[in-house]
Amino acid sequence: IGAARTGVRISPVSPANAISCSDPQPQYDYLAEQLDASGIVYLHVVEGATGGPRDASPFDYASLRRRFKNTYIGNNGYDLALASDYLAQDKADLFAFGRPFISNPDFVERLKSGAPLAPLNPETLYGGGAEGYTDYPSLSGNS
Repeated sequence: IGAARTGVRISPVSPANAISCSDPQPQYDYLAEQLDASGIVYLHVVEGATGGPRDASPFDYASLRRRFKNTYIGNNGYDLALASDYLAQDKADLFAFGRPFISNPDFVERLKSGAPLAPLNPETLYGGGAEGYTDYPSLSGNS
């Protein structure tokens, strides 16, 4: 499909699947440079541990941002304030809000109106049923 329709998602410091490196910075800096040279559309970066804290391990995500000139998508633990701050500082172009979408079917409307976000029930994740996926109410009270 070509570079104009391709993006790559990376997780430089995530301990998922027992894959880790004592010093991932040089490898991921090089990868970002090579991906930039390839002309892919976006680089989607899990900043921190997948599904865990943003500060799981020291890493300079700004270094990736400097090396990759196309669309940089920040992921992991963003809320509206942090995303707005990072956008204003040009630390990212877009932000992935994965889990908040699950518990907030009207996520965008809630952000626009300043309404509180419904909490996520992690015990219902990946269960294969409707509970936790289709039963979270919207602000209007409908699920």
